Amino acid sequence: MSIKPAKVSIVGAGNVGAAIANALVLLNKSTSIVLFDRKLSKAEGQAWDISDAIPLLAEMDIMPSDRYNDLADADVIVIAVGVLHRYGQTRLDELSANGAILCPLMQELDRVAPHAIVIIVSNPVDVLTRIAMETSTRSGHLIFGSGTVLDTARLQYQLGKVLNVDKDDVHVPVIGEHGDSQFPVWSTAAIGMMPLTEFPLPKDTSLEQIQAELGQVTRDRGNDILSRKGHTSYGIATVVAQLIDAILRDEKRMFTVSTRADPTYGVGSEVVLGLPCIIGRHGIESRLVLPRNEVEQAQLQASAKKLKNAYQTAFGKGNPCHSALRTVA
Repeated sequence: MSIKPAKVSIVGAGNVGAAIANALVLLNKSTSIVLFDRKLSKAEGQAWDISDAIPLLAEMDIMPSDRYNDLADADVIVIAVGVLHRYGQTRLDELSANGAILCPLMQELDRVAPHAIVIIVSNPVDVLTRIAMETSTRSGHLIFGSGTVLDTARLQYQLGKVLNVDKDDVHVPVIGEHGDSQFPVWSTAAIGMMPLTEFPLPKDTSLEQIQAELGQVTRDRGNDILSRKGHTSYGIATVVAQLIDAILRDEKRMFTVSTRADPTYGVGSEVVLGLPCIIGRHGIESRLVLPRNEVEQAQLQASAKKLKNAYQTAFGKGNPCHSALRTVA
């Protein structure tokens, strides 16, 4: 299926925003890109550098901008603005500053592109997605975060290597916070159509050992990269390109994005965290409910509680935008 003429806008021309624009160009996932930044020269430098690859690839247009009106008519808007994440910080440490940036931004996006699908990438992605939903006037299915899509991809790739099978045959989601309280839902894990518990393992290994080691590697991966190069960008950029592709092609693919929890999960309908959803032309087209055992349910509740507490600590019971702006004043 070919992509119809499509416009994608990226807000934030830093490491992540530029990497997303570059991924869209390299993978030919759109026809028109607007790279927005409050500092026009920064957007220009990134956009011009990326556009130099276009003569060697498929025809595409990438425009730098510092004007919100240039985001009008976008099919998808990606939010990748925020303070620089530093080694030793948790993603939740960035909440107050990034919340203050997000609130007025969502109001501007509602003004110029009220029907666009908004993908939150800035951290802490789960709480910021909740703030975006509470701030915006657009329908809830048009807003979601990148969630634990990258974490799930990391785990499935590493498990495939351990078992010597193609990563596309590995099925095990990582859900919860995009952060330290995330966890794999091992009870649903399968290789192809075979439950992981029945799949032959390498010699001298146990399922418990594999689960413990890969779960830890998945949780630590972001910080391991951060400690070595100062930021992460390429992995999440490819994730966002795939999410955009699923929207523009109306693929109805399953991703573990940041969304409000279905009541069946029993963690409260206000909390936002990484859970499986079907993504298509209308954004979140359905929210899926994963089967889980008692241990996994307890892990989900703990992750939800952590995110609720972070939100309440930063914003209390008032308007999150007003509270965020007071915090950084």
